[in-house]
Amino acid sequence: MAARRFYRRRFLNRRGFHAGAYVLADCRVLAPRGKQERPEVDAELTIADCSRVVTLDLSAYSKADARNSLQKARLLRTIINDFTDAFEEAVADVYPDVT
Repeated sequence: MAARRFYRRRFLNRRGFHAGAYVLADCRVLAPRGKQERPEVDAELTIADCSRVVTLDLSAYSKADARNSLQKARLLRTIINDFTDAFEEAVADVYPDVT
């Protein structure tokens, strides 16, 4: 079964705040070209907050690339989840009425 393309573009800030904060996630399988024997995975995650922009290349052009990129994505997921938990706790301590 062929993987479907994953594409998400979302603004991070609420209405009334700066519009330059966004996330752009794009993951797709590229068909073999030229002498390539197999498809490749093209994946990028871009995060922007006003004037700062970071793009992570998680593409996989080999099994080694795939293992490394999966490890990066999984580690980022764990850190983001743990950070969100800590941030929610800190906000609850300082602003108990904010959810």
